[in-house]
Amino acid sequence: MEAPGELFKKTSIIVCTVDRLADLERCLESLRPFREAVAEVIVVNNGSRHTAVEEIAKRHDARVTTEAGRGSGRARNTGIRVARGNFIAFLDDDTQAGENWLPRLIAPLADSTLDCVMGAVRAENPADPVHQGFEQIVCAGLPDAPTMLDARAADDRFPLRMAMNGFTMNVAFRRDVFERFGYFDQRFGPGTRIRTGDDTELFFNVLRRGGRILFEPGAVVTHSWPADWKAFRRGIFRAGCAHTAILTKYYLQEPSLRGEILRYTASRILRRWQVKSPSTPVRVPRLPFLLGSLYGPLAFLLSKRE
Repeated sequence: MEAPGELFKKTSIIVCTVDRLADLERCLESLRPFREAVAEVIVVNNGSRHTAVEEIAKRHDARVTTEAGRGSGRARNTGIRVARGNFIAFLDDDTQAGENWLPRLIAPLADSTLDCVMGAVRAENPADPVHQGFEQIVCAGLPDAPTMLDARAADDRFPLRMAMNGFTMNVAFRRDVFERFGYFDQRFGPGTRIRTGDDTELFFNVLRRGGRILFEPGAVVTHSWPADWKAFRRGIFRAGCAHTAILTKYYLQEPSLRGEILRYTASRILRRWQVKSPSTPVRVPRLPFLLGSLYGPLAFLLSKRE
């Protein structure tokens, strides 16, 4: 079993960015304590501010690669292909790594049977009600202790609900995960018609094909969400859209899963989609999620045609 320090030397950190220069600066600054320990920090520029991104990356000893085609899945796949590390850690440009983020995220991968480690995401401004709402959605159903996600152990042939706990704003993969289970589906994610879900779709594919994912709550990043309720409702709409777009994809492409998909869908129809916190309950509006769910199949079909 490799020591954590040896794992760090084989780790590439990838940050995808789209014209959010101030956010990118803060994200890379938060990685400064880990820069000497890892193999490299890669910025994938998926926007138009090429010179500015190059200047920011240079200040933080990161290298830049450009992906002209829009979409977070496409940008992440580009980052994976140019990365030199055996382990791939992802952050979004609007996140900032916590003090013990890298050791807690990478060290569990010393276990060769583990495919992926997900960390926790906290609101940058926990006093803001909208940030509280976003954080509660991201953290819904996640425990306070390290927990293994394993569809085989749970005897779950369609582990979509399990996969919905994952976000690539704070995650590390073994590199060979992408050879064994596939890359990000470029039809999903920010910058596409579906607008999100590239992370959930990948986690689902890993889990359904026998992969093991660890949730490590000690690997913390803070996230800067919009501070208005309109953006919150848009986020709920996109979550609904991605949910049913994933269902549509696998219903069409995997006939053997159709029975499981229908049972899963039936179990969700009457379930009230609501997230609660003991101190500050936030009721997730049902209408945006419903409208997004209705749009999801059409969004997938249009994306497939494109």
